[in-house]
Amino acid sequence: MQKNFTLSVLNIIQPDFLIYAKDEKNNIVEANMAKKGRKYYCSGCHGQVILRCGKLRVSHFAHKKHACDIFSEGETSEHLRGKKLLMTWLRKEGKNPQIEAYLTSLHQRPDILCNNKAFEFQCSPISVERMSERSKGYISEGYDFFWFLGKRHLIKKRLTQQIAQFIRWHKNLGFYLIYINVEQRNMEVYYHIQQADFLPVRFYRKKVNNWKELQDFFKQNRIKNYNLLSISERKRQKNCFYRNCLQSTNKFKKLQVICYTHGYILQEIYEEISSERYTYPIYKEYIFTKKMYEKLNLKDIELYYQLPFINFSNID
Repeated sequence: MQKNFTLSVLNIIQPDFLIYAKDEKNNIVEANMAKKGRKYYCSGCHGQVILRCGKLRVSHFAHKKHACDIFSEGETSEHLRGKKLLMTWLRKEGKNPQIEAYLTSLHQRPDILCNNKAFEFQCSPISVERMSERSKGYISEGYDFFWFLGKRHLIKKRLTQQIAQFIRWHKNLGFYLIYINVEQRNMEVYYHIQQADFLPVRFYRKKVNNWKELQDFFKQNRIKNYNLLSISERKRQKNCFYRNCLQSTNKFKKLQVICYTHGYILQEIYEEISSERYTYPIYKEYIFTKKMYEKLNLKDIELYYQLPFINFSNID
């Protein structure tokens, strides 16, 4: 029981626990570097906080007399370590980043604020609406913003809305995501992300060790044509498609009925409209359904992920 308790405390920093606070000279101090007997203050509400440390818990600050609405969420060990890495990388570039800085005009607290840039390290689920709200807030105040992702959001075989909503596009990298690996102490860019029906999401990967390397990588032209499907991939696609047709799963049964009522057979349409290439990673439904709806002159259903950062007019 002792071991399990220790692990839980080390991995979750409880609500209203702070890892950073300001001293009497307004310097940001990390809890494990703070000294007992000195006064420290919350960088959000400016109330006095108490230093707490011990063998069975992570050193932290806690509010002395009241809860602070600004710091109301628990924090994972991964999130804490990622923020510390961002601080380290930015300081090595001679910058003066602020952690847990509160933007009064927005009622928001970016993980890191550095000059006109806001950095967010997202390790837990967040709704599209909340993420968009935070991002638009930064834009309204003239901040550039960056969303870095934790291991929970790693792409596996398929995209999900929770992952896709963070996708951005760059002229040199195509569609991309940026992850922070706190174990390896580096970042990894997943770029030129692309998808095809019935196949795992495809992408390229680049590891960088600091903020400068990341900026330099974005200056390199890595954009490529979308990959052609190999013979084995085409075969795998067709096998999956026809197996779903035979099993008449809910989605396929609906598609078969739509085709039949318009005088077509789904299998015949598929042979005509299936693509030989990967394409944009924007579809939450099968890609061929878009072309099917176009052929039948039907209005598109909700085929796409919600992608608040993508302006398709800028994409070739």
